[in-house]
Amino acid sequence: MLKEQREEHILKLLEQQGSVEVSQLCTLFNVTKMTIRRDLDALESQGKVTRTHGGAVLSNTDILLEKPLYVRLNTNTEHKDRIAAKAAAMIQDGEKIFMSSGTTVYTLARQLDNARRLLVVTDGLNTALELSKRTNISIIVIGGELRNNTLATTGSFAEDMIRQFKFEAAYMGVTSVSADGSLYHGSLVEIGLYKVLSEISKRRIIMADAAKLGRDDFVCVGSLHAGDTLITNAEAPQALVKGYQDMGVEVILT
Repeated sequence: MLKEQREEHILKLLEQQGSVEVSQLCTLFNVTKMTIRRDLDALESQGKVTRTHGGAVLSNTDILLEKPLYVRLNTNTEHKDRIAAKAAAMIQDGEKIFMSSGTTVYTLARQLDNARRLLVVTDGLNTALELSKRTNISIIVIGGELRNNTLATTGSFAEDMIRQFKFEAAYMGVTSVSADGSLYHGSLVEIGLYKVLSEISKRRIIMADAAKLGRDDFVCVGSLHAGDTLITNAEAPQALVKGYQDMGVEVILT
């Protein structure tokens, strides 16, 4: 089969399945992994696919949806690990906390050990499953519609349920933080939940790597306030860091 034919077949598979794996394509076309990787690289250079660890997904996904969780888990992993480690060090024994959906907060869940007794409320199904491995952590998953691409529960049911709680701290991921401190998310369905969290949490810890700072996104879900904590990596522009600090925000660099 010619290269162009393989690429066309790969695109059809992606439209049907949503994702493909290198090993799957090697078996299908009876070619080497190097050949398939070159095919996927060529499709990515054309803007038709996005490479993932071990495969690819379609690039032309719905603009109202975030990239699938498994794609985002494999980006900026070193920064996420460092940010999560700082956040984990802030969590105290006996606290009742909220952990939002998102890959950086999920990384935090993976780093929490069983040494602390915690009650964690989350809208992230993957976060809940990870924490279920710890015997000292009690978990409440808020209800709502499950979003396949993020594994988050959303909607009015989730917002109504979250209003019943009060948290010592909320650990929140965002898609961007503008220079004026506005917090953005890539999806409309998260806006209500994030606004409620601002009302019911004593502390808000925003976890965002430097690439997310100083830019806007689709939906503004709130703003940084005095007393908030922003954890980001040391590559964050100094002017932005100072601007956030002038707002009364504690900025922790990793």
